[in-house]
Amino acid sequence: MKKIFLLLLLSGLISLGISSYTTVSINPILKKTVHYIGPRVMGSKVQLEDAKLSTLSGYGSLQNVYLGNPVGFPRGHCIQIGAIDVDMLPSSIGTGTIIINDLTIKDMDIAFITQRKENNFALLLQNLRRKLPEAPVFPPNPSKEIDYANVIGNRYVIKNVHIISPSVSGSMPKPQKANFSVMMDDMNFSNIGAPEHGVPFLVALEQILAKIENRVRYAVMDTYARYKNY
Repeated sequence: MKKIFLLLLLSGLISLGISSYTTVSINPILKKTVHYIGPRVMGSKVQLEDAKLSTLSGYGSLQNVYLGNPVGFPRGHCIQIGAIDVDMLPSSIGTGTIIINDLTIKDMDIAFITQRKENNFALLLQNLRRKLPEAPVFPPNPSKEIDYANVIGNRYVIKNVHIISPSVSGSMPKPQKANFSVMMDDMNFSNIGAPEHGVPFLVALEQILAKIENRVRYAVMDTYARYKNY
């Protein structure tokens, strides 16, 4: 029962029991939820320093989000974020499908580590995908599309995701092993979960992280190519 309760808390990340007319700190309950569920989903250390939002205005922020490396990689972060600003549609709270107009991610630093032909970011995504909802059919049919309206918990549509001045650091392959750190272009994604008319929180997270990983891979490959030309 406790585990189910915590899972529901996570799926309702933006709409936890918050006062409808005040901006409050939901730090204690959200930290406990993130710290309990996060490692079980991602297979790594997950931390959140603080969270505040107002359901009256729809504005809020998450402060200092930390996602550690998976097992088998050096200690340290894979993704570290200074702040995530949230602008949601207040009237969507309590409807079952929460509309987030804008999600702005600031000061995101990614440590990209390749080890035994596998990188830390991709492994975290693999761990997350193992926890995503499956099609409610028997026997299981992976090709069947999931009707997320039948999945328990809140669903999310994120109209715009804006990642401001992200950076990626890592090291060159052998034999050079030179360290690098580069600033990436801003990232802009739109309509997360919209085609499905809302998706569970973990599905929205997977869609965003998959898009980020694609951009990170490109930036790392471009850096490798530039390095070889010098």
